[in-house]
Amino acid sequence: MIFLIRILLLLTVFLIPILPASGQFGWEQIKVVTFLTLNSLAGFLWLIWLSKNQIKISWSRVKIASILFILMLFLSALLGTDPMGSLLGKDPYFQGWILYAEMFLFMLMVSTVEIPLMHWATALAAGSVMVSLLAIKEAISLYLLNMAIPNYAGRVVSTFGQPNFYAGFLLLTLPFCYFLLTKSNKGSAYLAAGSGLLALVGILVSYSRSAIILALLLLILGLIDQLKGKFKMMLVCSAIVFISIIGALRFSSGLVGSEVSRPIFTNNPDLTKESVEKRAYIWPVAWKLFLIKPLSGYGLENISQGFSDYFISNKHLLFEENLKISPVLISLKELNIDRTHNYILDVLLFSGIFGLLAWIYLVVVLLLKSKKYKILFVSAVSYLIWVQFQNQGVVHLIYFWLLVGLIDQHLFIDKHLKKKLT
Repeated sequence: MIFLIRILLLLTVFLIPILPASGQFGWEQIKVVTFLTLNSLAGFLWLIWLSKNQIKISWSRVKIASILFILMLFLSALLGTDPMGSLLGKDPYFQGWILYAEMFLFMLMVSTVEIPLMHWATALAAGSVMVSLLAIKEAISLYLLNMAIPNYAGRVVSTFGQPNFYAGFLLLTLPFCYFLLTKSNKGSAYLAAGSGLLALVGILVSYSRSAIILALLLLILGLIDQLKGKFKMMLVCSAIVFISIIGALRFSSGLVGSEVSRPIFTNNPDLTKESVEKRAYIWPVAWKLFLIKPLSGYGLENISQGFSDYFISNKHLLFEENLKISPVLISLKELNIDRTHNYILDVLLFSGIFGLLAWIYLVVVLLLKSKKYKILFVSAVSYLIWVQFQNQGVVHLIYFWLLVGLIDQHLFIDKHLKKKLT
């Protein structure tokens, strides 16, 4: 039975990212439905396995922090503007409380069934290959051959329907590809090297700026890790200089210029030439929404309702003849804003300040406990940085809760070994 549970868990990590939209199921919906099915089946078998073998769950600080965060999400869902929608989830993300509860179950299984880290890395690398190959194929069709294929604002979408989503997944697999490359046999090393190279190309053709920058940083960290002594210090200094030069050239007019400085310092932007869907426009309004309900939040999946209610209750801000108000607010009113491109803000709006404190506590525990496991620490930091600039789908949530389970599993193994030695 334990073998079947392990197969289901590994299949979840490999299969979910490579599922494309199919029939009546959209890009996210098919992934959520498949995850709930596989995870529930594995959970049922896992409970039977625990009972038959009389295994008791050890409630570590990681598990306690996790359940505290899940509990805060549940309470805010009940107190939110649409409790049923918060519990079940809504289109397009379907990330209701039930999904988060299943993520917690997934984490418990990862923590207790003790699948080798090498197997998890292999599953992630294999899924990365499939997603990357499709992205590269679409890039050739769309960018070079000018073929009419599904795309997002002229960018390839792979199996995610959104370039930033698939690029984020590829980015997060890079630390595991590196782990597989340095710790495995020759056959697995070929998979690791191939998946890593394909992932880098897949990220480049996505034009996801945050993913490209973070991938570059991970690549430099990998190179530095392979060097020793003064050569490592020289490369660190060279990397800092290189990134500073690129940043000065690129960020002044590109990423920071288009996303932050121009939106902040331009009182009357020309919205016929640039999009209003920028973080610098959305984040200030999101902060005002939080201040309206700072304790309970709006509940999971209710951010769009919060934005809509805000504009309805502040109609006096939207009159075009009010020259003191930026036309940005008028344009934002027409959008369906269901995420803020910043997970801290999302959690604040989902569950208020108490939910955010619970999430921060979980993150701090994870980072402190994973410090001596380089692969897990780098993976956690990469995820935490990426989700502060991008929305996340179910695949990214699976990745995070996989890390939670793996960090807790290693703590359990360490304690078990210590007991054997004493």
